[in-house]
Amino acid sequence: MVVPRLLTLSAIARGDRAAAISRIEAAISRCGWLVEARAFSGLYMSFQLELERPRLGEFAQRMRDAGAPLDAPSEAALADEVSVSSEREGAVPAALGVTFPHGNPDQRQVIPSVPG
Repeated sequence: MVVPRLLTLSAIARGDRAAAISRIEAAISRCGWLVEARAFSGLYMSFQLELERPRLGEFAQRMRDAGAPLDAPSEAALADEVSVSSEREGAVPAALGVTFPHGNPDQRQVIPSVPG
């Protein structure tokens, strides 16, 4: 069994954080599936996702359209994955880290209580 490597991507989203998150989630949904999203203060958020191989080539543009362009190393890693994608099957697991430079560094994250 071949374990797929994790594609690590980074982006910067400017402007309203809540609106940017919504646009990023829509971009992910157009190219694959959002598995998990986790906020770390108001400045950074991590998304775990799976991208459909046929739509890998669209993801960088979808992120630009969402106002959260990928950085150059991320675009290069994505392009590399596109070039070998035809040789592999299944979705591509990825981790996307997004920095919100206009976010609130002191924003508290509400952690829901666990029943029981």
